[in-house]
Amino acid sequence: MAPSDRTAHWIRRTSRVAFVSAYLVVLAGSIVRMTGSGMGCPDWPQCFGLTIPPTEEAQVRWQPGNDYGAGRMILERDSLWTAPADHLSGSSFEADRASGLWQHYTRHDYAHFNPFHTWVEFINRLLGAFAGLPALLLVALSALLGLRHGRWRPLVPALGALFALAFVAWLGKKVVDGNLIPGSITLHMVGALAILGLQLLTLKAAGARAPRIHSRSKVWIAAAAVLTLAQLIYGTHVREAVDHLVHDNAARETWLELLPSWWKGHRTAFWAILAVHMAWLWPGIQSGRPTRWEWTIMAPLGGQFLTGLAFGMLGMPAAAQPIHLILAVGLVLTDGWPLGAKPLRSNPPARPIGPRYRSP
Repeated sequence: MAPSDRTAHWIRRTSRVAFVSAYLVVLAGSIVRMTGSGMGCPDWPQCFGLTIPPTEEAQVRWQPGNDYGAGRMILERDSLWTAPADHLSGSSFEADRASGLWQHYTRHDYAHFNPFHTWVEFINRLLGAFAGLPALLLVALSALLGLRHGRWRPLVPALGALFALAFVAWLGKKVVDGNLIPGSITLHMVGALAILGLQLLTLKAAGARAPRIHSRSKVWIAAAAVLTLAQLIYGTHVREAVDHLVHDNAARETWLELLPSWWKGHRTAFWAILAVHMAWLWPGIQSGRPTRWEWTIMAPLGGQFLTGLAFGMLGMPAAAQPIHLILAVGLVLTDGWPLGAKPLRSNPPARPIGPRYRSP
């Protein structure tokens, strides 16, 4: 194997690791939404000012004679308080507050502690931090391939994925500081999709093989990818409307009735998406021998239908929500990957028979 091919090989392997890492972050983020753990850590990047999150309420309550580091957060008087500097607490919280040892936290008014929510959010952040490691390595390998062998194509999407990852991390801080600002969560999801897409582009630029498909129409494939992406963003807006109902303590069984009427467009749009997918998958179905990639697309498409059916019939069960999101993300990516693929020949030319060819 030539040195440039060896470097490209490692880029492809690292791209796959980076892709799986980012996909796990998307899964963790969907679980955060499902469990309502988005504000489990009221600050960023630490959690209550601690590197290791608290596990019991006593750790976030004021204690006399305790050492508190700068940035440490506590819950008192149904409010969050932060320490501007290192100090040793005195005999009462009121005296310490009057002395300026504690300042009222004003970036948001969320003042609750739930150890389960705290650790779900912390694990989500931890996975996001780990996802940055293969992304950095991917940029380094792509730069090496360009500098040593003049092959620069993988570097552009690799850098794009790294910058998108940094943007999503920064946006995560803004989401927490604003107590889950409406619209920011949807933008957060779009950023995560951009990371996944750019890592796939890096994989393709490094020489990964395109999947085998029957369809000769790139228009249907592109339409399926675009419509599914739009449907995913639409669904994220629906979920934000659900978040408002959760904030108002509405019972789960009433969510569908209380949602604004525009959410029904999300349900209706699925049939258009199904029709477009069938249009480009039909040549493979008609052949009687769909390729592995075509089967791969049919799986999340069917899963989306089943989880959507569960939402309508079972009152939006919590377990179905992350499955619905992960399948939607997978469907967008599997739609986009074959855009550069060459279609299979339905009737391959017959093998010529002559002096140099013998019939079997």
